[in-house]
Amino acid sequence: MNKDYKEMRKKSGHEHLISLFYRPLTERITKVLLKTPVTPNQLTTLEILMALLTGFFFALGEWKFLIIGAILAQFSLIFDLLDGQVARYKKLRTMFGSFYDKIANKIMKYLMFLGATIGVYRMTGSTIFLVIGAIAIFNITMISFITHVRHLQGYSRNISELPRSKKYFIPFGMLTVVAISVFALFNILDVYLFLFATLGTLAWIKQLFTQYKIGKDIPKTD
Repeated sequence: MNKDYKEMRKKSGHEHLISLFYRPLTERITKVLLKTPVTPNQLTTLEILMALLTGFFFALGEWKFLIIGAILAQFSLIFDLLDGQVARYKKLRTMFGSFYDKIANKIMKYLMFLGATIGVYRMTGSTIFLVIGAIAIFNITMISFITHVRHLQGYSRNISELPRSKKYFIPFGMLTVVAISVFALFNILDVYLFLFATLGTLAWIKQLFTQYKIGKDIPKTD
């Protein structure tokens, strides 16, 4: 299985650092799943379910529930990694599966941030965090929207605002899930929302500026 995995990585050219970190666990789980009738789409559905539960526990606004939410967020992330691995090994990759996976990734982040916003508001009683949470969610939308549109406009898919090398890159979506889990464990989700509301705004502004620098002198062809 490890040999097959390396071959797949060679074909794709890049591997993100999140999958590299979780690989020892996900490969063991994948070996078990290959002996079952479990499908990639079922794993994607479990990803959404775990994200829903994560958001629910975050919204309760107590540290003990934040810890539970952080653990569930990791399950959501693991299911996100597993669906692709199972699809490749079982040769069940489909256009709908890819579409469903991308939709699930968006839903996962929205549910977690919505839950975090409600939870922080309940813990602090300050309406300012409803505004901060709304800005953070808006930033998620803008970053995702700009990424999607630039692909439609023919920009290279290798463009990234995060550090990357020839072999490895950091996936923004998964990084946000890992980060929200860590901040939840330390009971500082309010800090995370504030950071994402500010740095997230700078991120999509930088995205726009990057597209401007790359595309300002390139004529558009129909």
